[in-house]
Amino acid sequence: MAIARPPLRAPAPVAYWLAKKTAGERRVVAAILVVALLASSWAAIWQPLVRDTATVRAELDGGGAALANARRMTEEIAGLERTAAAPAPPADARAALERVLGQQNLRSSVTQLDWQDGRARVVFAAVGYDALMSALETLQRDARLRAVEVVLTARVEPGTVRAELTLAR
Repeated sequence: MAIARPPLRAPAPVAYWLAKKTAGERRVVAAILVVALLASSWAAIWQPLVRDTATVRAELDGGGAALANARRMTEEIAGLERTAAAPAPPADARAALERVLGQQNLRSSVTQLDWQDGRARVVFAAVGYDALMSALETLQRDARLRAVEVVLTARVEPGTVRAELTLAR
């Protein structure tokens, strides 16, 4: 019985081609392959690293500038806080409310004004929204009265609302 042997494979075309070349030609081919490998490594690895490093440095410089700006602003805010003495709230909240309503020309718009447990309940049947917001800001800043409950209902007239407010310190 005969032993079956695998057929002999023909050498790879590149190996066959290279086997036919002289030693000097093989060295030139090897040098060209090394140069091609170095060039592709440079393009695939080194260039992206250099580009990304430059990008990270630029972002770091921007972040440092933002941090310096934030620190400067924090110091400025702290300085303003130290220098600005908070005015004492008026002793009489009722008088302060009446004064602000008079200054803002809203006293005639008030339809109901009640005081219970240190809280003022104010109802405007029809008041301009902008005027109301201005009055609330003035009440908070000058009289230290804050709106703790607000119900606004739109009216037919543009920019006008019905407002029910509860103010407290």
